[in-house]
Amino acid sequence: MPAPPSWRPTRCRSGGCGFTYTGGLSPLGSDRGDQGTTLIVALGEAARRPDSTAVITVPWTRNERGALTGLKTTSYAENVVALARAREQGASEALFANTVGQLCEGTGSNVFVVLDGEILTPPVASGCLDGITRALAVEWTGAREADLPMDVLDRADEIFLTSTLRDVQGVHRVDGRELTGAPGPMTTKAMRTFDERAEDDLDP
Repeated sequence: MPAPPSWRPTRCRSGGCGFTYTGGLSPLGSDRGDQGTTLIVALGEAARRPDSTAVITVPWTRNERGALTGLKTTSYAENVVALARAREQGASEALFANTVGQLCEGTGSNVFVVLDGEILTPPVASGCLDGITRALAVEWTGAREADLPMDVLDRADEIFLTSTLRDVQGVHRVDGRELTGAPGPMTTKAMRTFDERAEDDLDP
């Protein structure tokens, strides 16, 4: 559905915030109804994340050709299941492949890898959310979009996540693989660049 005329994406720097734009009141079922739309804004405090975290991969896939592909919706059940598995394994995030076996995204984050000195991230066509933090990280670090097989996680020199609550966060473990020295030098530079640029413009 179209966004309100005055709507534009933004980032909350002082804590967590969520904007939910719905079709408004409607009858039971999937019909939208005709009562007008509803905008809900939720705010909450958020502590700064650790510099690095552990992630796992999950057997479920993102559908890069689905009706909701690329949209941030309240259909979070799949994320809840994947994140619960991550928590069981001492991780804070779960990474999905798409239906053709390419690296896609996390439950609430985008993923970047450093391979042979270059920062790479899955393209939007992979089915990942085109997150605001992702877009800023691409712009500010010079990252390149590329189709990435899942086994890139076994070969990457460094891995990091981006999201509104994480900003840029290094990864020190993927499944059973430990990335020694995480966050690595390119991730550390990306973290520093992001902090500096975001501090210069609170609404980039």
